[in-house]
Amino acid sequence: MKSSVSTYGFINAKLKAKIGNIRKNELEDSLLKAGSLVEAIGILREHGYIQAADTFDKTGDLQMVELSLLKDVISDYQSVKNLTTDYPKQLVTTLLTKLEVENIKNIIRLWYSSAVHHRPITYRTSYLIKEKIVNNINYVSLINAITYENIIDSLKSTWYAQVLKKFDFEIIARDGLFELETELDKYWYRLYMDSCNSLSGDDKIVASKIALTEINLKNLLMLVRYGWFHKMEASKLANSLFPMGNVYSDKNTLDYIKTTPKSRQPELLVREKFPILADKIKDITNNDNKATMINQTRFIERFLLEEKRKIYQRILGGKPFTIGIPLAYFYYREEQYYMICGILGGKYYGVDSEKIKGILS
Repeated sequence: MKSSVSTYGFINAKLKAKIGNIRKNELEDSLLKAGSLVEAIGILREHGYIQAADTFDKTGDLQMVELSLLKDVISDYQSVKNLTTDYPKQLVTTLLTKLEVENIKNIIRLWYSSAVHHRPITYRTSYLIKEKIVNNINYVSLINAITYENIIDSLKSTWYAQVLKKFDFEIIARDGLFELETELDKYWYRLYMDSCNSLSGDDKIVASKIALTEINLKNLLMLVRYGWFHKMEASKLANSLFPMGNVYSDKNTLDYIKTTPKSRQPELLVREKFPILADKIKDITNNDNKATMINQTRFIERFLLEEKRKIYQRILGGKPFTIGIPLAYFYYREEQYYMICGILGGKYYGVDSEKIKGILS
């Protein structure tokens, strides 16, 4: 069996250097200082995003640029996957599958827009990934699906089909896509935990801790966003949670869900885990002003996302020869992708740089 040093020595040194460059924020600072979208594209080119810059030069289409940037992220995942073996490779493949899940969701959303709301979607299909990510999917057939059964048939060789078979056109037309997308996410998180549990030693400890922390934060976000802000009824809210982690099994969570939507208190939900957050939001519970609720929901979301960021910061200072460094790299790489897209979008609409920075933070 290979030692952790021989397994991760080269790849983690390489990825730590990349993470360091991302965390310096030099690209973010330069993009924010750009006086226009065209100038920002030029900065991207200087930082190695040549394909994205060329795409803008050829099309002038910002969404095509974002697609090119997403393909770069996928390519990075695939490069790391090719440097790993055995169970670590399985975990990286599972993480890459999450990007495939999001692509499948985007395709189904377009189909829904056409089949249920009878809106034209042809022009939108250019912004979808059609190349293989993990599974062998006939994207041409999937994108051109007319019926819901066509979608399932296009995915019959993958696990997506067994999830989608839980629904039919009538259910989707009546209830929308929320529950379907939630089921796809729940299935993926089970794959994620299975991949973590297949690891051994420090890899298993590090990966499982990251996965469970992400699941706990995801569940807290769902409980606040849908249970408090959107006042989702109890059974639907309970079914939206990922059935893993201590937030899911916490008695406070069960009590919160059972409480009438208008009486739910986010402060009590987070009091034991994040007392600082609880103190900051204790006066917002009974405020039904929509603007205030939006701002407070965003405040809670930012706090929880910052807790997630702290986990990856700690990983970088922990044991150097584990799967933790690749996992941290994927986190920072995706953060960078969203940062670039956010700034380019702001430049496109002429938003002030300080305001863009505030939104990103």
